[in-house]
Amino acid sequence: MTCEKCKGFMIEERQPDLSPGQVVHRCVNCGLVVDELIVQNRLQQLRERRSLLRAA
Repeated sequence: MTCEKCKGFMIEERQPDLSPGQVVHRCVNCGLVVDELIVQNRLQQLRERRSLLRAA
């Protein structure tokens, strides 16, 4: 997987402090962390922007 921010290498790691079995992707270059909730929120924002553009 490639980092959206710096195009670096993303690794998968477990985050037991967030919740048991929680898996996140972390960039080894810049430290960007992406988990399932972040992805869902970004997709929701894209859907809202598209609906606003269609309405205009």
